[in-house]
Amino acid sequence: MSGEYYLDPDLYDAIYSDVVADIAPHVALMRSAGGPALELCCGTGRLLLPTLEAGIGCDALDIDAGMLASLRAKLAARGLQATVVQGDMRDFTLPGRYALIAIGFNSFLHNLTQQDQLATLRCCRRALAPGGRLALTAFHPSAEKLLQWSGGERFLKELPHATGRVRVYDRASDDRVEQLRRMTRRIEFLDAAGALARQVSVSFTLRYIYKPEMELLLRVAGFARWQAKPAFASYTESEPGAGERALREGDNIAWTAWNE
Repeated sequence: MSGEYYLDPDLYDAIYSDVVADIAPHVALMRSAGGPALELCCGTGRLLLPTLEAGIGCDALDIDAGMLASLRAKLAARGLQATVVQGDMRDFTLPGRYALIAIGFNSFLHNLTQQDQLATLRCCRRALAPGGRLALTAFHPSAEKLLQWSGGERFLKELPHATGRVRVYDRASDDRVEQLRRMTRRIEFLDAAGALARQVSVSFTLRYIYKPEMELLLRVAGFARWQAKPAFASYTESEPGAGERALREGDNIAWTAWNE
């Protein structure tokens, strides 16, 4: 994990503008905090801004200076206030302790080793008040989807952008022994006439986690109680009642762990 995100803020906002299914659940989660709340890996504020606009206070932390500069500009433009800190989710120290710490949108999977995963979980537990909760969302790998998206480039999505469109293509290279997925993402910007105006290529790596492994990580990190529920199958479409059904491969799992 580096101190710079794989996308600059404008690119991030452009290609994730359709990621909305987790916003309402995240705001509801923050509303239920029962005390001070902290969002890790807050980025440009995709989740933080709706939380603040709902009148819910929340601190925020991210490792990337550019993302935080974009977030601070958005806060100022909207007349919102929050304590925003640059820091590493594996090793941060903030004054006070939190009733709730949230890590949304698969951000925990940017920890590429078990050492980093445990460091993040332990750091979060130290920052929680007694009885406080860590809530994170992470996709559970699906063998079918891993094979489907591995190898050749595939079209991911097309979205409106400024006066034209943006198209996103992904190519995945998997190390299924180390559970690492390296993505090469090609982004095309089209003008109003549909002609290619600009093209950007970026790459990033995630380490996916199976349910029993995550449970062991939580136990080793010092948590004694946790639960795992399906959040939604897609970040772009909500799934009412998802939390009431059994977990499935390919789910985005909502993990909750208590500091007891």
